[in-house]
Amino acid sequence: MTYEYQTEFTYVADTDPLTGAPVMTAIPQTVRAAKQGIPYNVLSNFGDLFKRENLREAWRLLRKNDPFDYQIQVADAILYSCLNGLGWYFVVQITRQAGKNEISAFLQHYLLLYGWYFGVPVSGVKFAPVYKPQIQASMDRLEGAPTLDSGGLAGSVITSGQAKVDGQPCKYSKSDGYKFHIGPPRDSNKWAFLSINPTANVASQTAYTLLEGDESQDIDADKWERDAQPMGSFNNATTVLWGVAWTKDSFIYRGELMAHDMEDRLEKELGYRPKLVFKIDAYAVIASGNTNYKKAFDNQVARLGMDHIAIQTQYLLKAVDAIGRFFSAEGVARMYSGGFEMQVEPVKGHKYIWACDVAGQEEETTDVEASVGIHKRDALTFIVGDLLRDGTVVPICLYQWVGKQHSKVRDMLPKIIRYWGAIGGVCDGTGIGEPLAYHLKELFDRNNDGLVEAYKFKAAGDESKSKLGYLAYDFNHNDLIKVPKAPEDPDQLELWKELRWQVEHLTREAKRQQTINFYVPANAEPRKPGHVPHDDLVMALFLLMRAARNIDPNTGKATAFDREKSGV
Repeated sequence: MTYEYQTEFTYVADTDPLTGAPVMTAIPQTVRAAKQGIPYNVLSNFGDLFKRENLREAWRLLRKNDPFDYQIQVADAILYSCLNGLGWYFVVQITRQAGKNEISAFLQHYLLLYGWYFGVPVSGVKFAPVYKPQIQASMDRLEGAPTLDSGGLAGSVITSGQAKVDGQPCKYSKSDGYKFHIGPPRDSNKWAFLSINPTANVASQTAYTLLEGDESQDIDADKWERDAQPMGSFNNATTVLWGVAWTKDSFIYRGELMAHDMEDRLEKELGYRPKLVFKIDAYAVIASGNTNYKKAFDNQVARLGMDHIAIQTQYLLKAVDAIGRFFSAEGVARMYSGGFEMQVEPVKGHKYIWACDVAGQEEETTDVEASVGIHKRDALTFIVGDLLRDGTVVPICLYQWVGKQHSKVRDMLPKIIRYWGAIGGVCDGTGIGEPLAYHLKELFDRNNDGLVEAYKFKAAGDESKSKLGYLAYDFNHNDLIKVPKAPEDPDQLELWKELRWQVEHLTREAKRQQTINFYVPANAEPRKPGHVPHDDLVMALFLLMRAARNIDPNTGKATAFDREKSGV
């Protein structure tokens, strides 16, 4: 009998709400073949299901979809080590939304069923940095749901209790909220799911067969070696690190080197080189026949650019240096192209927005004047931007004060905003900047329409520094930020030079869970004698991009507010 299967997904571009990192969500489509599945009774001998040549049929039975070839290749290699007690160390990197967790869930399901059917001890532990959503998602993927189109423990006729295998009931169960079993709950036939964030109190478990680390680019190496790896020691369990590339300091990069070392040792011992490192990038997924993935990947590249850190790491699986320049030379050149000019007064018919990066004030009551870039402390920086109809923002006038009292700033900034007739803006609302930010919001956003935002760098969620950095990447790649050419006005020229220097020396630091930080290093080469490195102007520039994103250039209304009213 011939069965035709297919795996269909719709891919949707999205943004991580915490970090601002671009992400892609795969939405599975219900297909007729997945509803039908393969009836388990087509097997004359149920034990045949576990023959290596029947691996694809086993997947179809347990997962109710058809695997891509790369999924079968990875599963086959890992199962070979597990079932033969070889204790191999695998690193599997798969581009985002290409079925990594589906392979993991199949392995768990297959091995639990194997242990139950043959009466041999089987157990595994899967770790992830965060319990929700990572561990919860892995448990949901293994369990599935009791519906026609769902695989997993609850969706497969074999393990959902709907049928008997060789006269014996085969039903899964769950214990303690994080362990799954086939047959009666016991330690010799279980799969446990645990968080491994650095502060987690890891429960003692035994990985008799397989030890897994999910999103292992974010796992703390010391925590893993101390608390997780020993769980696989008793029976020389196979280890698999799942994830994508990130930095060369990340755990998965170190694991890749360790897996290659094991390949070297095994080649000398066995006379052939087993494959322990799998890197399935976007192009490999596309080559497998997933045409929808090609469309989604091409859209991501068009939107973000091939050099974007997310494209390079999450989709092309290339590890990057933990610290590097924020903007490439090409990115800086793009930002400074366009031939726009600075302005010192408003032009009728233009829409202006503003951004303010807040610095502390001196203890003295007098204002402190200092040459641009010479002052030791960050300055209060204010930028006025011209918001064009296509959403492009042009910073056309720069202001900066060092040590000015905030009481005077509260009177001065509203006058500047009114002079330009600005329709909205963003003010740094972190720490000492909070009173000023909410003062401006009270004056210019009386109806709370979202035209003025108090931006808190240290807050989680929508107001994170990482999100601001990703927004700047998007604006730069899509030519939505254009700095004018050098102005003739001497005061503006000095500020323009300082902004250019800060843009060129801005450093990006890749941190865990796709977060990024950015700053101008204190040891950056000075721009002129006595120059002190700062990032105040570039921070205000990033806040200006945030203001441009918040406001519809055609209506002058807040975009987030409009979406909320329309229910989108």
